[in-house]
Amino acid sequence: MTICLITDFGNKGAHYIASMKGVILKINPNVRILDISHNISSYSIIEASYIIKSTYKFFPEKTLFLIVVDPGVGSNREILALKTKSGYIFIAPNNGIFSNALNSEIIDECIKIENDIYFNKPVSKTFHGRDIMAPVGAYITNGIPLKNFGPQFDQEKIIKFPMEYVEISNNKIRCTIQFIDNFGNLITNIEENSLSLEEGKIIELKSNKNLYKGRFVNFFESVPVNSLIFLIGSSGYLEISINQGNAAEKLSLKVGDIIEITL
Repeated sequence: MTICLITDFGNKGAHYIASMKGVILKINPNVRILDISHNISSYSIIEASYIIKSTYKFFPEKTLFLIVVDPGVGSNREILALKTKSGYIFIAPNNGIFSNALNSEIIDECIKIENDIYFNKPVSKTFHGRDIMAPVGAYITNGIPLKNFGPQFDQEKIIKFPMEYVEISNNKIRCTIQFIDNFGNLITNIEENSLSLEEGKIIELKSNKNLYKGRFVNFFESVPVNSLIFLIGSSGYLEISINQGNAAEKLSLKVGDIIEITL
């Protein structure tokens, strides 16, 4: 099996990531460990959810995803292990990550991790990623059933993290910026299948009191450099971009901001 890691540890947290890998390899030296991203903005549940849902389906079934974006570490928040009907396994804190990342998945099994015989000891109050999530993930890859790690958890109690999406009218949507990539492209939570747009259509973006206009296009070079554009990105969401420019900086927008799109 494969374990995929997603954290907000950043470059200076490389030793935290290494210690998690060490714990995993002591339990299962044959497991494959892949790094999806360790550059999630600190504490950003929205970003973590986006990274998960835009990547996990490209991996083989039975891949295990271990997500350590955990602003509530050390508190009484739950740590959950989920198995989806499609065969993927996810381990993360119950802080809103699951609801946005797996909104199209059917969950077959959901347990609250609390059986400490599988934990790395002593358990640090500030690093459950290393001492609880990593060893449990490793034992799962060794064939230990999810039910061994704790009791069933009521799926209705999985926390939903608010991410605004409202269809105000037939052509106006209030939505959320859920990710900004290295190029400054603004990725909204408007899904491709909710749109019917023609090449060249003018779209308006309203942010606070500012109004911007750009064209809907299929690729960047169809407009001049520095033009504001709207397009469907590779993850299947409507993106706001500037050809060879940085839309996030130009429009002064950040992850979590709410905007209005008029189609």
